[in-house]
Amino acid sequence: MDQDKAFHRTLAGLAATAVLLAGCGSETPEPAKTSAPAATTSSAPSAPPHIPVTQSEHQIFEKLYVEKCIKGQQNDPDNLVKNDQELGRVCECMAKEISQRISKAEAVHFNQKGEFPFDLVIMSNQAANHCLGSP
Repeated sequence: MDQDKAFHRTLAGLAATAVLLAGCGSETPEPAKTSAPAATTSSAPSAPPHIPVTQSEHQIFEKLYVEKCIKGQQNDPDNLVKNDQELGRVCECMAKEISQRISKAEAVHFNQKGEFPFDLVIMSNQAANHCLGSP
C-alpha cells in the first residue's frame, strides 16, 4: 500500500514538474495571416509534408529533457524518489518515450528555447505513467 502511494506521489511530482516547466514557455500567439483574394481557381493548399526529426535533434532533445527532469525532481520536496540513479532511469525512459512521438517543430522549439509546449506536457504525463509503471 505504501509503495502504491509512493508511486502516485512520484507520478504527481513528475507531472507537476512538466506543468511548471510548461509555464516557462511563451504563449505569444502568432499574428493572423491575411491572404489576398485568389485570382485563379486552384485547389486548396495541402498540408505541409511531414518533416522527420533528425537523429541529432532526438539526441539533443533527450539530453536536455533528462537534465530538466532530474533538476526539477531534485528540487521538489515532495518527490519520493531520492535515489539519483532511479530518478535518472525514470527521466531517461520518459525522454526516450517522448522522443519517439515528438514532432520536428516541438523538438526544435524545446531544443532551442528549453520550453515545454502544451503537447509536450501531455506527452510528459503519458511518459511518466509508462515509465513509472515499468521496472
